[in-house]
Amino acid sequence: MVHVIGGGLAGSEAAWQAAALGVPVVIHEMRPVRATAVHKTDRLAELVCSNSFRSSKGVCRSK
Repeated sequence: MVHVIGGGLAGSEAAWQAAALGVPVVIHEMRPVRATAVHKTDRLAELVCSNSFRSSKGVCRSK
């Protein structure tokens, strides 16, 4: 049995690939119990944009 933490794009893909090979899978997902501002649905594999990798001002500038 494989336990996948998170039902986002990567977690859903990993679970799907394992299940396709016949491996029992359990997905552990915080939603719909706990929602965040970036989530619009309670479904798995939702594409979200959180901007968690934003650059600091002045760090990435073109010349």
